[in-house]
Amino acid sequence: MHYLDASALVKLFVVENGSSVLRDYVSEHSVFSTTSICFAEVLGVLKSKFLRKLLLQEDYLAACEELTACIRNGEIKIEDIGISDRSVFDQVEDIARKYTLDISDAFQIVTLKIGIFSLLKIDYKPIMITADKALAKAAINDGLMVWDCLSEPSP
Repeated sequence: MHYLDASALVKLFVVENGSSVLRDYVSEHSVFSTTSICFAEVLGVLKSKFLRKLLLQEDYLAACEELTACIRNGEIKIEDIGISDRSVFDQVEDIARKYTLDISDAFQIVTLKIGIFSLLKIDYKPIMITADKALAKAAINDGLMVWDCLSEPSP
């Protein structure tokens, strides 16, 4: 199981530093998830790239279509643990404060800690895939498996 954060998801749909390594890895593996917050964050990043003229309109629309198609086809699943639930948000806020993260990043750590795979009785930990060094460091410090796709070889 692999969790893609927004910084990694963007690399799947726009050519950036690290895109080819991540795309190769994704093509060789299955079972990828993200949060709805990351999904929305990626749409915002793509919009920003389009508005700043870093993406042509056609490339922007194509990237958004590819992203939504991956969700629609189940290639990337959305896992949400209930951000509106007060006890979940309290955990997210605690992680955000502990590591000086934004809510989206903290939500990902909590998702890995209490989400669907935490309930299974297996010796396998899901891997968070990110290009965000601060998020990677926080997740590792919180006992999670992380692949920083910009600075580490693929797992």
